[in-house]
Amino acid sequence: MTTFYLAVACILLLISSLLLRKANTVSRFLSLCVFIIAVMCFIAVYGAIGGVFIGVAAALLMGLVTAFALGKSVSSN
Repeated sequence: MTTFYLAVACILLLISSLLLRKANTVSRFLSLCVFIIAVMCFIAVYGAIGGVFIGVAAALLMGLVTAFALGKSVSSN
């Protein structure tokens, strides 16, 4: 069950990062809701204090991975 919670939380963090790529209000609100659900999954695995720290660190990491994988390349002229 622990592996399931961790997998779901990481997938939800990835979805949250992808939703933030759109700049409209609805996708930002959905991204926040998905992030809160992901943190709840981490809290279920690691406990209250550890879950929040792991959730925030994993969100930053997933955001970086999403930016590197799907970011636009900038060409200098």
